[in-house]
Amino acid sequence: MSDRSRDDAAVRDPAPPVAATVGASASKGQARIVWEQFKRHNVAIFGLGVLVVMYLMAAFAGFIAPYGMNEYRRSPSAAFVPPMQVHWIDPETGGLTRPFIYNYASGRDPVTRQQVWLEEIDGPRYPIEFFVRRPNQPYKILGIFRSDLRLFGVEEPARVFLWGTNNLGKDLFSRVMYGAQVSLTIGVLAVWVSLVLGLVLGVIAGFYGGLMDDFIMRLVEVFDAIPGLFLLIVLATLLKDPRNPLAQLFGLQMTSAQTFLMIVVVLGLVGWGGIARTIRSLVFSLREMDYAAAAKALGASESRVMFRHLLPGTASYVMVVLTLAIPGFILAEVGLSFLGLGPSELDSSSWGILLRDAT
Repeated sequence: MSDRSRDDAAVRDPAPPVAATVGASASKGQARIVWEQFKRHNVAIFGLGVLVVMYLMAAFAGFIAPYGMNEYRRSPSAAFVPPMQVHWIDPETGGLTRPFIYNYASGRDPVTRQQVWLEEIDGPRYPIEFFVRRPNQPYKILGIFRSDLRLFGVEEPARVFLWGTNNLGKDLFSRVMYGAQVSLTIGVLAVWVSLVLGLVLGVIAGFYGGLMDDFIMRLVEVFDAIPGLFLLIVLATLLKDPRNPLAQLFGLQMTSAQTFLMIVVVLGLVGWGGIARTIRSLVFSLREMDYAAAAKALGASESRVMFRHLLPGTASYVMVVLTLAIPGFILAEVGLSFLGLGPSELDSSSWGILLRDAT
């Protein structure tokens, strides 16, 4: 190829300018950049998938659970039933068959005289049916959509207890599903309350400094000095006592919804201090960067500089906080329910209530 031909090709197909390449890279939003970095880690993607599955199961607990949260049989024979075995092999042919269960019968061990449960393998089989209707036990998905469709079940009078029953004959698998709605939701809502407060106040303290910084940091120290779990115990004890004047503001006794809201608010209020302190330190360094100075020189308002240019620089720290704080808030709710200070067992369930019943 001659020199003249190469020159003509260069004129027809000029190389893209450096500024255009940089602009295309800079046009990516902060969220897209974070996501592209996140999806490179297989372990992180796997963990995200597990969380998504757990929260979907909690959201559709009424559909997945075969029975209602508080549905039980008024019979001693239904209490403390062990987890039932699901059979997939036909004992007569030895081949795969539709999943089924046998009924369980209780008796006494001739040696220890303790109660034992045995499958009635000589009795009838009860095939597990999928997508069954239970009009006597309706539920609401996300508190909005009413339905009576269950993922699986067996024909009455048989009952299927995948994880057994408690002392009242309530299905533990169903209660774990419903309990996830309370425990997992409290963790997410509480961490978002603390995160929003910590981000906003931390950015303001780091951007302005001076008296504003001193005031917010003293406020952080006040909230850090409050033990969140003990504060919740005191509030729950006071508000659940009908004789206490403070309890009369919420009625004679706090409902589960009011208790739920109180736990979310208190956990969020006592948990934002550490977030604000770290965000403040990050903003101290980010506000001296060239892009922040350029935004000010171009006439951007203070709020735009803080929340459009400085706050995205803390995204990596925010993701770490979300990862580590949610389990802590979930454990706090579980601890309260374990002590009997969480939502009422009569109209709700949580993992803490299940732990308390197991002891």
